[in-house]
Parts: sequence; C-alpha cells; structure tokens
Amino acid sequence: MANRRMFSKTITNSSRFLRMPDTSRLLYYDLGMNADDDGYCEWYGIIQMTGLVEQDLQVLSANNFIQIFDDKVLIIKEWKENNYLRPDRYNESKYKKIYPQTESGIPLVYQNPTSGIH
Repeated sequence: MANRRMFSKTITNSSRFLRMPDTSRLLYYDLGMNADDDGYCEWYGIIQMTGLVEQDLQVLSANNFIQIFDDKVLIIKEWKENNYLRPDRYNESKYKKIYPQTESGIPLVYQNPTSGIH
C-alpha cells in the first residue's frame, strides 16, 4: 500500500461533497488515507480511531462516495480519479476477488464468501 494519497479537487470542492457534514467529509479523507491501492478499506477500525460514528459512513454512502459491502469492507467509488499509481508501485488488493469492480472503479455485484451472490 502506498504511503501517499491524493484527493481530487473535482471531488472535494463539489457541492455534493461540501453539503455533507464536516464529520462525514473528515471520514472520507481518513478512509482515503487508509485505503489500499484499489480503494478498498476496512472501515470499522477507521471509525474507532477517529471517534466518528457509522452515521457519517451512511452519509458518504447516500451521497455515492463509497459503497459499503458488509460490516468490514467498503470501496471508495471515485478512487481512480483521486489516485493514480504507477504499475511498478501497485499492489493488488486482497479484496479485489471477493468484491470485484469494473475498470472505472465501480463495484460490480459481489460474492460474499459466506452467503453467496448479492
């Protein structure tokens, strides 16, 4: 996983982003800083570290910034607009096969390893 992350002003200066509560916007940055090279993130630990609440996560989801897969993993939907990694620096996510996405970074219907296709 990279040690540096970027955030696109196209996203963070948009009215869709700026209309969210400060806490939801802060959570977006924290999720982005802790996501892997494909934009997947284990969100529960981030919530605990920041002292934010799951409602902030739901705001991000309702505004289409993230997709929550389950009680563990989410993906940042506009990941590729925020971050580009050179191929020689890229490390494939361990979640990519469980929660596949299209080339544009949009998650596909995924298969949960315990309960089949959703």
